[in-house]
Amino acid sequence: MRNSTTNKKAFRLLFVGLGFSWGFATAASAGGFDIHEQSTVFLGSASAGSAAGGSLGSMFWNPAATAQFSGLNTESSYTLILPYANIDIKSSPFGSGSSGNIGIDATTSASYGAMQVGKDLWLGIAVNSPFGLATKPDNVDYPGSYLGVTTKLLTINANPTIAYRIAPGITIGAGVQIEWAQAKLQFRDPVLGSIAQFGGTDWGFGGTAGITLEPTAGTTIGLGYRSQISHDLQGTFHSALFTQGANVPATGTVNLPDIVTLSGRQVITPTTRLLGTVEWTNWSVFKDLPLTTPAGGLKIPANWDDGWFFSVGGEYDYSPGLTLRGGVAYEISPIDSATGRLVQIPDNNRVWVSVGASYQWSESTTLDIGYSHIFIQDGGVDLFTSTDIGPFKGTSQAAVDLVSLGMRTKW
Repeated sequence: MRNSTTNKKAFRLLFVGLGFSWGFATAASAGGFDIHEQSTVFLGSASAGSAAGGSLGSMFWNPAATAQFSGLNTESSYTLILPYANIDIKSSPFGSGSSGNIGIDATTSASYGAMQVGKDLWLGIAVNSPFGLATKPDNVDYPGSYLGVTTKLLTINANPTIAYRIAPGITIGAGVQIEWAQAKLQFRDPVLGSIAQFGGTDWGFGGTAGITLEPTAGTTIGLGYRSQISHDLQGTFHSALFTQGANVPATGTVNLPDIVTLSGRQVITPTTRLLGTVEWTNWSVFKDLPLTTPAGGLKIPANWDDGWFFSVGGEYDYSPGLTLRGGVAYEISPIDSATGRLVQIPDNNRVWVSVGASYQWSESTTLDIGYSHIFIQDGGVDLFTSTDIGPFKGTSQAAVDLVSLGMRTKW
């Protein structure tokens, strides 16, 4: 009876400790519109080691990381995203012009909780925003507005997990993804010049799986998988040209990719650890963005390739209460051509430079801080509207700054 009461109290603490902050990202800061900043700790290492443990936030990439710590533990991260992106249309049927900054400053948060419920069994839950995007040009009348004006995507993902240590040094984990998505898409009507708009929401479901191996003392290898989730966004479409100004039922379909992450964590000295990550994102499932209505359909082509992410970093215990970390990463964008570089997502290959620190505030609480600057390669634009008006030719420039604060608590 006493154990039952203790477990109930622990479960309540788990949810209170998570402090479900429904903050969300409204600006993509990784390849495509993936959101990489799911943990302040791993932001500081440029995601190096992210699936190999060291912080409860590792659960996002590898559910086996739920089993890292004894007892009840929680972690929360809050990140400020400061993006800059500009589209310069050099030639089009509507002339030339620049968008100004299309990036929108945003915040995102991630929360984690895990509890040991048996000698080799752990339960946990994570709440994240895995994908997100919000762009709007300062100059809403520039020629690229016929391709896109305001674009928004919000996802909120709850991920209950379970992890089991099947043998010393071998832990497996799995979880369920429950995801809500909301999207808004605007573009300028090429005939009347008015703004057409789609908005919709949807629930989607998926899974996660992973394994953590400790082949020798001081060596940890983590492999994690997050499944693809498809959203059929149900909503309305408004266009003065196609629907005589009325709102009509509409469906927009977006296929979000599955992700495989392999990470390593190696103790070099008692105070120094080397970290590394390789990640593959199946962005080739994002062929296009179709929109269907009773009055007809539109399709925004994408034809992206898969994305790759490579990072290396390290941690150094400056003192018993202070840990410093840093990392660099190179990201191969899923957008590798001017014909796939949407004006709403002017992505290209990226270089990440990151630093961070953790301070043990008390025996049970650790505070984290991280900063990253993302250098994004300039790219070209060569696009047509969904009704085959074009071409719109030009260039894109972009960069992102990220600042994150986090807290970890052992209850």
